[in-house]
Amino acid sequence: MPLFIHSTAAKTKVLRLAVTVCLLVLGASTAGFAQVADPEAPDQSELLKNSKDRDFILRNFRTMYVDAHGAKYFGSDQVKAALGKNKDFWKLNIRIVDDRRVADAVLKVDYTFAWDYPFELTHQNTTIVLLSGKGEGPFSGPLGAADVARQFVNMAKQWREEKKAQSK
Repeated sequence: MPLFIHSTAAKTKVLRLAVTVCLLVLGASTAGFAQVADPEAPDQSELLKNSKDRDFILRNFRTMYVDAHGAKYFGSDQVKAALGKNKDFWKLNIRIVDDRRVADAVLKVDYTFAWDYPFELTHQNTTIVLLSGKGEGPFSGPLGAADVARQFVNMAKQWREEKKAQSK
């Protein structure tokens, strides 16, 4: 049986109620998918939080934030994509995070001249420089991002793979 509402005020109230219910239902159905960073979460690397030993941090950091805002011809997303495509990156057991506050380390990429993209990996809590190097890409974003990823992986390998060798 259809519901007929004759007054405008009553129609407005019913419409507002219907919109509110829809928003509540939509909010509840997407709440499980929202990513909220918690810097105090137990999965943050507690053993690294106050460490000042560069080698220890390099061997044990788990999460990394990528900041390529200073690179002229590419951005952070291109560096993350290049790292993701690098098969050796996954062997390092480093996870890229989108929230700087929960990262153990920050990979910062800049641009100097022509095709030089210097990068620096720093420990988030102490700002100790863990690694530094340079990628190259002749006036090209994709080539520069790929080379930064390749150079970073090649530099980090010695600390990450040595960890495996020591544990055997």
